[in-house]
Amino acid sequence: MVSIKKPIQMMIGPTAIPGRVLRAMNHISISHRSKEYSVVHERVTTNLKKVFNTKNEVLVLTSSGTGAMEAVILNCFSAGDEIVVPVIGKFSEQYAQMAEIYGLKVKRVMFEYGRTADVEIVMKEVTSSTKGVFVVHNESSTGIYNDIEAFGKALKDTNALLVVDSVSGLGGLETRMDEWNIDAALTSSQKALMSPAGLAFVALSEKAWSKVECSSFPKYYFDFKIARKFNEVHQTLTTPAVYTLFAVDEALKMIFEEGLENIYIRNKNNTKRLLEGIKETGLNLLAKDEKFASPTLTAVHVPGKSKYFISELAKRDVIVGGGMPPLTEDVFRVGTMGYVSKNDVTVFLHELKDVVKNLNLSLN
Repeated sequence: MVSIKKPIQMMIGPTAIPGRVLRAMNHISISHRSKEYSVVHERVTTNLKKVFNTKNEVLVLTSSGTGAMEAVILNCFSAGDEIVVPVIGKFSEQYAQMAEIYGLKVKRVMFEYGRTADVEIVMKEVTSSTKGVFVVHNESSTGIYNDIEAFGKALKDTNALLVVDSVSGLGGLETRMDEWNIDAALTSSQKALMSPAGLAFVALSEKAWSKVECSSFPKYYFDFKIARKFNEVHQTLTTPAVYTLFAVDEALKMIFEEGLENIYIRNKNNTKRLLEGIKETGLNLLAKDEKFASPTLTAVHVPGKSKYFISELAKRDVIVGGGMPPLTEDVFRVGTMGYVSKNDVTVFLHELKDVVKNLNLSLN
């Protein structure tokens, strides 16, 4: 029996926001220099350390995840530095392009979209001159995750920083910053953290902080040394997205009530059922190896028909995400991170089956 609860929001980000989180933003305006704000800021950063699995402090930035990516470049590197970027999708390519804009020497290691990065192949490009390896934890354009633990082991005794973009991973996909030797980890508020867009969070290892002292890039808004001083008194340099912080505060309470490990299990189970159901309809996954299929989102490969599926599902009050270049016309993406239940997956598959059936009838 399918329990119909509409609309079903299985977007990639911003993701569905729980009612509790929305209500937490129904708050009178407060100053970001007030004690009340500082209490919330401290609680959020303390709880985020548990999600990052780190003893390092977490900095709060009012920006998208892309802003956090740029901030890491500005603070931990200098023009002319050599970095290695395994490219498995749009967002890893975006990081490579961003680094080039700032004058870093980028060595791309290209992989077929739908495949994870092979650590051994990537490490062949790492030399004594390499200052960093930029790895996307969970490539949301292709629905594939990278083995960050393996990258951490491979880079542990090198001079290179392991920089990890976990925007669509952290909170929904196991992340162990300290144990995995991650030097810079970043995420944002609008995906597995079940909150509105507007905030990004960055944590640095001591190794990364030592590189901050050497960076020659000019900066102000994204200056980590300034941010660190303000973080000591549980504030930010400029006015943050205060109401988004209220939301993240409540979302983190919900996350710990359920338990991080339980969330990881829920996401894996929902994704397992999702993959099985998609294949039962005759559709294909973009993932070439399901071992590395993301537990927070799935890319469905429907060459030339992505807009049809997105539109038809929307008519049935099921909201999914579109594809990213160069796969805009060929992929639609289904989110299982954040506030997505087993019933949501069941309803999605029920409606998808009907969409596929109608498509097949129209083609015959």
